[in-house]
Amino acid sequence: MAEGVREGWNRNKPLDLNVATRDQLMSLPGMSPAEADRVIAGRPYDDARDVVTRHILPKAEYDRISDQVTAKR
Repeated sequence: MAEGVREGWNRNKPLDLNVATRDQLMSLPGMSPAEADRVIAGRPYDDARDVVTRHILPKAEYDRISDQVTAKR
């Protein structure tokens, strides 16, 4: 049940990179545990694209998840 709730939440509402848990980040397509840890360590973000400009995620990885994430301050 938790998996279904997590998937539904990600589909309908962008995941905030500034507050998402490690498990929530890992629910994104292709996100590894190491990448989730780097995203958390790089907080805070002014914009979701900061994960690319700060070399936390490769652009190809960000492009896969860009419609599912946001960064609110």
